[in-house]
Amino acid sequence: MTKLNAIPDRSMSIKCAVCQHNALLEVANLLLVVDEDATTHDVRQRYSCPKCKAVGNNTYKIL
Repeated sequence: MTKLNAIPDRSMSIKCAVCQHNALLEVANLLLVVDEDATTHDVRQRYSCPKCKAVGNNTYKIL
């Protein structure tokens, strides 16, 4: 698993498995609201889809 503080200049693309909504999250912004030891997997598990409200049911890519 990749720690967010190791990739501050990257983005995460998260795709909801329920409604197929796609979100692009900048890691630099995530670092402002998560623990310094947070990983990409931690974000994936906590992510709530703004469209259907599903939590943790998604896939992600680091861009």
